[in-house]
Amino acid sequence: MAVPHRAHLVAPPRAIDHVTLATGDHRAAKQFYERALRPLGFSIAFDWPEGGRAYLGVAGEPSTLWLVERDDARRGAVSLGAPDASAVDRFYAAALAAGARSLAPPAPRPEHTPSTYSAEVLDPDGNAVEAICWNAPPLAAEHAA
Repeated sequence: MAVPHRAHLVAPPRAIDHVTLATGDHRAAKQFYERALRPLGFSIAFDWPEGGRAYLGVAGEPSTLWLVERDDARRGAVSLGAPDASAVDRFYAAALAAGARSLAPPAPRPEHTPSTYSAEVLDPDGNAVEAICWNAPPLAAEHAA
């Protein structure tokens, strides 16, 4: 399923693209964060109950806090904005050289948008760290081989 809240993004990458909080109960977490973050201007930008996901953000901006239902709700995750697919590739190589374990090697992510390219690793403590480029050439063919 394509993620509709990102399809329009053409702005330069932000240092922190989004933070993912794992939860054992998507509905309860969504209710909590929707109420707790309302004073800060956050609201639900995208709700996908069947997928156990809810994305929150500030009006007029892409969502930045993602709630994802998982069996292991203790692992944290952060996605860092990358300017292009090459930067994603360099992040992945550097992270592995520094001791990370691969979670998802660099590749196009057409399930998100046609121009998404990312890689994800687990740090030594088991937290997921992703580098993501939302504006890569569609399917980043030069990297898909």
